[in-house]
Order: sequence, then C-alpha cells, then structure tokens
Amino acid sequence: MRNTLAPVVVFAYNRPVHLQRTLDALAACRLADQSIVHVFADGPRKPEAADAVAAVRDVLAREANAPRFAAFHIHASPVNLGLANSIIGGVGQVLAERGRVIVLEDDLLLSADFLEFMNDCLEFYEGDAGIGAISGFSPLNVLPASCSDDVYLTFRNCSHGWGTWSRVWKCVDWTASGAARLASDHGLRRAFNREGNDRYDRLRRQLAGRIDSWSIRFGLSLFLSQRATVYPAVNRVRNIGFDGSGVHCGTDVSKNDVMSEAAYQLKSLRLNPDVQDAFHAIYSGSFRGRLSREILVLWPRLAGWLGR
Repeated sequence: MRNTLAPVVVFAYNRPVHLQRTLDALAACRLADQSIVHVFADGPRKPEAADAVAAVRDVLAREANAPRFAAFHIHASPVNLGLANSIIGGVGQVLAERGRVIVLEDDLLLSADFLEFMNDCLEFYEGDAGIGAISGFSPLNVLPASCSDDVYLTFRNCSHGWGTWSRVWKCVDWTASGAARLASDHGLRRAFNREGNDRYDRLRRQLAGRIDSWSIRFGLSLFLSQRATVYPAVNRVRNIGFDGSGVHCGTDVSKNDVMSEAAYQLKSLRLNPDVQDAFHAIYSGSFRGRLSREILVLWPRLAGWLGR
C-alpha cells in the first residue's frame, strides 16, 4: 500500500527536553529509518528565551550526527515567526516538494506503528475529495457501540500528530474570510460547533486577535469545503506538553493518555452521529468556561462603549 513515505515535519521552539523525547519516540517507530524528517526551529521571541532556543538547536545538531532517519533537515529561523506562521510556512514548503506530509510538534509521544498508520491512511484516502486530513490522535477512550471500525470520521481537525496533502493545504484561506458566513448563519454556526462548542469561540478569538491559531483556520477551511478528518479507533499519540511549557496547551490534561498500537483495516467511511455526540461532550466544556471566553471576546467592544 505504501508507494511513497510522507516526510515528517517537526516544529520546535524552546523545549529541548520535550523535543528530545519526541525525536526518540519518532525514531522508535517502524519506518523511521526510511523517513525523511524536517525540523523547523523558531527563533527566540524574547531575549530570555535565547538559552532555551540554543539548547533546542544543540539537540538538533546532535540528532543530525546520529543516522536514525533516512535524512534529517534542520530549518532554524533567526527570528521568531510564532507557531502559526511556522506551521503554515513549513508545512506549505514541504508539501510543495512532496505532496503529502506528517506533522508533529515537539511535545508528542508516538506508538510504534504511528508512521505505518499515518502513511497507510495518506495513501488510502489521498483520492477521496471528502477527506482533508488524517489524525494519529483520538480523544475517545471508548468508542460508541455503533462505531466498530478501526477508523472513524469527524469534521473536527486535530493538531496532535496529523497529516494532509497539498491538494488540501493549497486551498486554505488563512485570512479566515469564510468566518463571515458563520456570523450571519446560525445553522451554519451550529454545524461548525457540532463536535464542540469551543470551535466558534476559538474562531472569534482568532479574528479578534486574542489568539494566533493555524489550527482553527485550517479547521474552518475543512468545514466549509466539507472535508472530514480520519481518526484512529485506537489512539497512537500522547501529548506531554500539558505542563505549562507549551504555547497553547497550558496546564490542562490531555483528552486521552492511553496510547497503543493495533491492527487496522481502512475502508470508506461515513460520519457517525454518535461519534459526533461524543466529541461534542468532550470539547464543549463547562458553561462557566464558555461564558468566560464570551466575555474575553466582547470586552474590548464593551470597554469602548462604556468609555464613550
């Protein structure tokens, strides 16, 4: 099934210990020695980050001298691009050359069959216009009884170990102009939030300049073009960045820390409403949390009105 192995792209900033664990986990995957790896290392955002950024580059220099992969390319930025710009540019660069890609950030552990699963899915679903991305992560510890396949679909994309194709990436509108359609259409907003009430909140915070997320913009593009993401029934990724060290992870806990490898059979898929319900329950959060996000979005407007 694997005609061509997808290159693996890793994004790093200022976490040398996390990065080393991620590279070790990647090297332990089957097919690692046949895979080309690109690491995009961002520059320091503040002077006090310089030492940690330098330590990351030391990790990469040592890895370049240890032949654990088919090839190991380091792209070190002299300036700080930010995670969103790094991913948009780095993924786009590699896709322009290779057509498909597997993407990791520097805080992920992987099952031994992660690369096999991702490459098989990228090959199998490449010609399916209704599929826009592949996820190696699954937030569901237990699947609904109605879902008995080894893979499943949702319209919610994932940033914890994922893959896509150039046919999808080149169509993304990174200005998120399509958000205007959601703002004026309640039914469309409800559909966008079908797998989590946090999605439209995140999109509005992106448009308000409160966050800088490539993922919500990619997710909007996938949703508006009706391209789903394929997820594994058995989770193959564990995020170790929920320790306060990450840009967006904070100190929360991962949705699913149970990771393993498993046999799988790929097939054509349809959306399962029970899976969508399960995602909605996981990602919608509490009413208090949603209210807090609403206030953060509206506060600048309210403050301006009160100051008149």
